[in-house]
Amino acid sequence: MKYLLTALLLACALPLAAQTAAQTGPGKDIRLQTPAELNKTALELEQALTLQPANVELHVKLGFTYTRLGRADAAQRAFENAVRLDPRRAIAHYMLGLIYEKKGLKDKAIAAWKACLETAAEQKLKDTAVKHLNNLNAR
Repeated sequence: MKYLLTALLLACALPLAAQTAAQTGPGKDIRLQTPAELNKTALELEQALTLQPANVELHVKLGFTYTRLGRADAAQRAFENAVRLDPRRAIAHYMLGLIYEKKGLKDKAIAAWKACLETAAEQKLKDTAVKHLNNLNAR
């Protein structure tokens, strides 16, 4: 009976412990990370990419992490790598559109927004791409 009670308590506690670890560890949503945590996440993703250089998801995550750190050039490279590996990755085109537009690279921004529009499954991404294309073409 004592072991059954202990096992039951552990079974209930493990999911809670895993949930807490996910909220506070390096797997925590990057929107909630401190700059120190973001730097650690970037380092971990860079290391992971040395082992898995063709992993598109890692490039995208690294791009978002660099974006949160304000490292536009590094974010650009990460998203460009993601698009090179998977030209159908709409979110990478979306982020490149934003980056190119911010840098004043109109032709590249237009190309990125067109690619986003062509590859996006989500209507919100398509709508945003259309708005940016209309704005860029009006200039």
